[in-house]
Amino acid sequence: MILIFSILLTTFQLAGPGDAKKNGRKGNAQYTQEQYSEAITSYQNGVRSVQEEGPGAVHSGLLNNLGAALFRSGDSEQAEIAFSSAARMANTPQDLVRASYNAGNAAFTAQELETALENYRRALLSDPSNLDAKFNYEFVKRQLDQQEQNGEGGDESEEQNEDQQGENQENQENQDQQQDEQNSEDQNQQNQDQNQQQEPQEREDPTKLSEEEAQRILQALENDEQQLLRQVQKMKTRPRRVEKDW
Repeated sequence: MILIFSILLTTFQLAGPGDAKKNGRKGNAQYTQEQYSEAITSYQNGVRSVQEEGPGAVHSGLLNNLGAALFRSGDSEQAEIAFSSAARMANTPQDLVRASYNAGNAAFTAQELETALENYRRALLSDPSNLDAKFNYEFVKRQLDQQEQNGEGGDESEEQNEDQQGENQENQENQDQQQDEQNSEDQNQQNQDQNQQQEPQEREDPTKLSEEEAQRILQALENDEQQLLRQVQKMKTRPRRVEKDW
């Protein structure tokens, strides 16, 4: 679907203040020659000459054409402001519809869909038979509805992703806990197996003395020898030497 997108100019064939009409016609000529920067200056000069007079056909027409020149120069946001101002200065339904329709087109180009929809609505309220405004209104309305649906779907999808992530994390924690318990059981079993393997080795040689036991026995023997030596020294005669009887 192609958006009907045409900017409607005011021709300034109406009677009005000399400077305003002169600047308006000059701006139209520059606009036709695609000299948009020069046209903007001419329209602005014309607006300044009537800004104290309030709403009127010339005032609204100058603002409308200023918006057209701004739009052609690539400044959609400022163009929408100028068109909306033209709609406020309009004193006829025709001028209001033209400015509101142009404001809707500029807002749509600036991706301000809500503002565009409101401007098209304003044009339709003044002229329900305006097919271009009706077409554009329906076009933008469907885009906004689609964005809203996509937004709701995106939120639901995000919630599902969060729930899935939470469930995956819980499952991972359970698996980690089970793995830790299994590792602990395996370690205990391994320790038991090692103890069972070590016990026979410790009982292989019951006669083998430990270093501490050997030291204690050696100390006891030394004490006995010293006691025996003291007893011998107390004796008056030495013991007789045993001789062979042959």
